[in-house]
Amino acid sequence: MVAVTRRYLLFFSLSAAWALGETKKPNFSGRWRMVKGKSEFHGFKTPDIIVRNVEHRDPTLNLHTVQTTGTKTTITDISYFTDGSTANNVINGRNASSRAYWDGAALVINTEMKTSKGEAEQIEDRWELSEDGQTLTTRSHIVTEKGEADLVLVCSKEAANP
Repeated sequence: MVAVTRRYLLFFSLSAAWALGETKKPNFSGRWRMVKGKSEFHGFKTPDIIVRNVEHRDPTLNLHTVQTTGTKTTITDISYFTDGSTANNVINGRNASSRAYWDGAALVINTEMKTSKGEAEQIEDRWELSEDGQTLTTRSHIVTEKGEADLVLVCSKEAANP
């Protein structure tokens, strides 16, 4: 009787988690390199290299990005809070305010800032990790006064240094 009761409790616990939509949240930590052939920049100049180092200790996510396009290299350090708290950062010399939250297993980051010409810019990034944890796909929707654009950045996880 005890074994039967335990099986029912396990079944109901798993069923309740499924019904409530509880999803295990991924950990994005690691070093990620852009897969140029799978990424889409729709009208924007495609970078030659993007390498992202992510340190993710929920609810804090720190992102260090090195991007090279032609002869220009930029380095950006950004922090987000996955609990919906506001994170204030400086991106490309401009103040940015971001809120990140979980949508199932995807991390959604909404950022508001100004373009280099002082116009309002809104960016929604959606981070998703492949089932094997080796591919990080970031889909970005950018809205400015001049229009909208959708970008896709696909990165593969690099092996950790021994």
